[in-house]
Amino acid sequence: MKHFYLLRHGQSEANAHKRVAGSQDSPLSELGRLQSKLAGQNAKQFFNFDCIVTSPLIRARETATIIANEINVPEDKIIIVEDLRERDLGELEGVSYALAPHYRGNYEDAENAPGIEPIEVLFHRAQQAMRLLRSLPDATIILVVTHNGLGRMLRTICENGKPLELYQQSRLENAIIYHLIDIQTS
Repeated sequence: MKHFYLLRHGQSEANAHKRVAGSQDSPLSELGRLQSKLAGQNAKQFFNFDCIVTSPLIRARETATIIANEINVPEDKIIIVEDLRERDLGELEGVSYALAPHYRGNYEDAENAPGIEPIEVLFHRAQQAMRLLRSLPDATIILVVTHNGLGRMLRTICENGKPLELYQQSRLENAIIYHLIDIQTS
């Protein structure tokens, strides 16, 4: 049986400046690098990850690399999965949290923002990512380093939810390891 653990990247520069990053690349802040190192130390003490899979965005890749170094997994063993990238939030990217409708709980306006990746496309991408994760050979304890929106959609899929149920999932905090319970493999 496979066990999946989800980790949102450490704090990015966009997070530190309270700006929506979405699909834009934003490197880790100094705090984000420290958070990732601490997550790696926790992983070493409490988990025995045999596989690390990450989003291609720099903030997630940096986090995965720092954790891999802490738990003695060679960097060339980190698997980069394009479908784990964060949702393209269109014109909301770069906007301050205070002006972004989804940070104020207005999900309808967020879903209708110009240029946003349709939620059905995000759902399909997350389904593709879960299929890949479930099929990884020789991996049973898997750390998935991704983002808040995509991570919440993975949770939705693992619970057999519908796309808009993403908004019922709790927020993923930076560099915290969450158990991703996949009812299809439990």
